[in-house]
Amino acid sequence: MKKVTIKEIRKWIKGLEESRYRRVYYPDARRVAWFVNNSTLREDGMPETMRKKWAHAKYGKEKFLAKKYTEEILKETLNESKLRGLIRSIINKTIKQ
Repeated sequence: MKKVTIKEIRKWIKGLEESRYRRVYYPDARRVAWFVNNSTLREDGMPETMRKKWAHAKYGKEKFLAKKYTEEILKETLNESKLRGLIRSIINKTIKQ
């Protein structure tokens, strides 16, 4: 799977209904991209520059968005592969006739 860029994440978050009129902050999108790319959903290996300054901070929002993004991408690729299969079968049927 290719690395997801921060720009893609910001665009995706902006398109969500719950954050359509809300500002998408760069550090939040950066953390979501890190969680998507590392897919562990653990903040242990997160670089110090990405961590929140408060010692007891939780990353619930970022983890939720990362999980939602990966599920949406998986669903999109599955739909795409099903569509390709249907098109291939139609083409094969027309060629055989």
